[in-house]
Amino acid sequence: MSEMGIRERVTNVLLLLYLIEKTNRLGKVEDELKLQKLVFLAQKRLVKKKIKAFSYNFFRWRKGPFSKNLRIDLITLLQTRFLVKKPDRIELTEKAKELLNNCSEILIENQSLLRDIDKVVSARAEYSPEEIKDFVYSMRVTVPRIRQIMSIKNIPPSQLILFKTSDKKARSIFHVDDSWLATLELIFDDEALKSLERAVDDAIEGRVQKLSL
Repeated sequence: MSEMGIRERVTNVLLLLYLIEKTNRLGKVEDELKLQKLVFLAQKRLVKKKIKAFSYNFFRWRKGPFSKNLRIDLITLLQTRFLVKKPDRIELTEKAKELLNNCSEILIENQSLLRDIDKVVSARAEYSPEEIKDFVYSMRVTVPRIRQIMSIKNIPPSQLILFKTSDKKARSIFHVDDSWLATLELIFDDEALKSLERAVDDAIEGRVQKLSL
C-alpha cells in the first residue's frame, strides 16, 4: 500500500470511528445505509470547503450515494473487532474507544476540520435510515464530469456523485503524524483487503449477491 493510500485509509478509519461514536451519543447508527449517508453528507460539506478529511468516492446506487471503499472499511473494522453490529445499531468496541482515546491529540489538532462532521451528526443523528435516505434522495447536486444540477434520485445508476479532494487542490488536510501511521496501519492486512475488494466488486456487479444500498 502506498504512503498516500495508508494516510487516506488511516484517516478514513479514525473519522469513521469518530463519526459513529458521536452519532451514537446523539442518536444511533442503525445500519450501513445510515452510515453511508452520514459520511456522504459530511464529506460533501468538507469537499465544498476544499478540506481533505474523508477520502471516499460515492456513486449513485439503489438507495442513493454509496462508496465501495466505505463498505470495505466498515467490514474491516467489524472483522478486526473495532466495531460490533448489534440488532439495533453499529457501535464501537472497548478496543476502538481506547484507540480514539489514544488518538485524542490527533483529533484535537484537527478540531477545526471536525466541525463539519459534528454539524452533520448534530442535525441527522436522530434520523432513521429511511428518513436520512429520503433526505439525501431529495438533495440537488452538481454531478461531477457532466456538470449538471440534478436531484440525487434522478441521477443515473453508477454515476459518480462525489469524489475525494486531492492533496493538490485541498486548502487543508486532516493531519496524522508519521509516528502514528505504522501503529494504525496494523489494522489493515493487504491480502485481506484485496480479498474484500474482490468480494465487494463481485457483489456490486451482482455475481454474488445484490446490494441494497
